[in-house]
Amino acid sequence: MSSGGRLSTLVRTRITYTGESYQFTLEALKNARSPTPLPDATGAQALLESQVLSKLGDGGTWSAHPVGIAGVRLSPGRPIVVYLDSHVELSQGEDYPVAWHALDRLLPYTESDIQVGGVLGLRIAAIRGNDLHLTLAETESRLIIRGVPGTKWEDYLDDRWKDLVRAHAAPLWRSPSFTDLERQDEQSHPLVRGTEKDIAWAGAGLLRRIALFHTSSSAYSTRSWITGSEWIFELDTRRDVPLDHDTLLARLTDAVWGLPLRVVEHHCTCDDPPLQNDRYMRQCTYELAHRDGPGCGLQFRFRWGRAAYGKDARKQLERLGADTGWLDRVLPGDKRDSRGEVAS
Repeated sequence: MSSGGRLSTLVRTRITYTGESYQFTLEALKNARSPTPLPDATGAQALLESQVLSKLGDGGTWSAHPVGIAGVRLSPGRPIVVYLDSHVELSQGEDYPVAWHALDRLLPYTESDIQVGGVLGLRIAAIRGNDLHLTLAETESRLIIRGVPGTKWEDYLDDRWKDLVRAHAAPLWRSPSFTDLERQDEQSHPLVRGTEKDIAWAGAGLLRRIALFHTSSSAYSTRSWITGSEWIFELDTRRDVPLDHDTLLARLTDAVWGLPLRVVEHHCTCDDPPLQNDRYMRQCTYELAHRDGPGCGLQFRFRWGRAAYGKDARKQLERLGADTGWLDRVLPGDKRDSRGEVAS
């Protein structure tokens, strides 16, 4: 293969992981000094990135891309840029700007005798047009959330502050350093905060590979949550679409582009006899851990069955601006029987 052909292959592979534009990726790889195609994050930077993914991925929402993130941009020596979708539909059926939803999930606040909500220590470093620069207090970490053109970060921040005050909650993000309330929370919930730090390497790595959930999965719905010492991802594939978990797992564990992960335990039901009742769902579960470490860190639940969140998923996602090619793959056509259910 010629050097030009090899570079083109590398560009397409990286886009599969990050969702970056072709021209940006081409220049990034041409100028890369490190042989590692995707730069890693460590320390406070990894914690910041992991927390952003954790909060945006937690909850029953619909958006054009999984967890409302269209892609990321990675540049050596510069903050990671996280591109947000335009709007998100919450479980109650209302549409909100993803930028507004992100602030609702990320900004730290507290109510009396309740642990801090949002990201502990999250602070706003700057607002520049559609870009919201985030950092963790008392660190050099930096992450940019890029809203769609016309995003009014100042208005959303002001509204969020007023909403919390009206609810008799205390917004915390304007303090330049950690507040006493945040320090008390950290001391009062050592297991929760310890887990967040222990698993930060995985969360940051997944954020930097966020496009995999769009390019390498058969799922139309992806969500996650952290419990105990494990970060659980639940991905739903509709019954009339072949369940594909091997592609995502292979790319996540790839020796060059993936994370230092290994499968430590799995239970696959793909070859089991057909379910007698189509109201039930089949699930393949994979436990993954650091290649050089003990125990589990990530769990992926690949569910296959009826549309779990209503039969109009495609219409919802089309309205939110989802890519037609992706929808044709994960929610093909409108093949419904007389009862309005997805036909096998």
